[in-house]
Amino acid sequence: MNVDQHKVVEFKPEEPTADGQWVTLRTFYWRPPDSPIPATRRRMARHKAIEAWEIMVKTGWRRCSPPVR
Repeated sequence: MNVDQHKVVEFKPEEPTADGQWVTLRTFYWRPPDSPIPATRRRMARHKAIEAWEIMVKTGWRRCSPPVR
């Protein structure tokens, strides 16, 4: 969650394939108490998703419970 940007990102692991381990990242705009609004979806390698999260934490993102939809 990034309060300043009013965004939430969901990292969801996929089943491993012959190509490796993948993660789906979904971005939502969110202003409580409204429901999250889907913005983007992309698929990336697990190690790249971990790198992305580490960078996000350094820039103000924080872990949170998923919003109720």
